[in-house]
Amino acid sequence: MKRILASLGAAADGCWGNAGQKEGPGSRTYTARLCHNYQASDVGVGNTRTGHLYGGDNWFVCQQKFDLENPPVGSARNNWWLWTQGDVACADNGWGWFPATKVSGGNNWESIPGLQNC
Repeated sequence: MKRILASLGAAADGCWGNAGQKEGPGSRTYTARLCHNYQASDVGVGNTRTGHLYGGDNWFVCQQKFDLENPPVGSARNNWWLWTQGDVACADNGWGWFPATKVSGGNNWESIPGLQNC
């Protein structure tokens, strides 16, 4: 499954670096970037939990805004979600959406800097 990657020179606000090519569902290839998620969380698609991502410096491939709000973290609020593969897979090989409220960088109701839109 997924591995947590080292982050020398990690960006304090947003995503950075090149985490390589990742093959996702349907054999789609993505270029991944490193981002720091300061809390673990489940990943999923719709109402289906597809996996779980541990906290740390992890790779994400893109982000998208949805009508569904992220789980709040303190005063952090957002409706942007980041596409990644969990460390633990429950379905779909662990691929799913991760809440932006648990990723360093960005502001309320804004995308995470340094990560492309899906």
